[in-house]
Amino acid sequence: MDCHDSNLNDANFGTQDWLDHLRVQAVIHREIAERIDNPFIKNELLHLASVCEEVAGNIEDHQTRH
Repeated sequence: MDCHDSNLNDANFGTQDWLDHLRVQAVIHREIAERIDNPFIKNELLHLASVCEEVAGNIEDHQTRH
């Protein structure tokens, strides 16, 4: 979950790639949250998952308006 993943820095992602990446990250965050006992960390991970999905949804909404 490194934001500075070298694979991302060198990649030329298209919009669909970013949508897929955001949704995969949401799934990963939720899977990790299921295994965490600390309620604060669990909540933060679930929040991050929601943000990833919200951003992906906003991008899709913006695409369909143009």
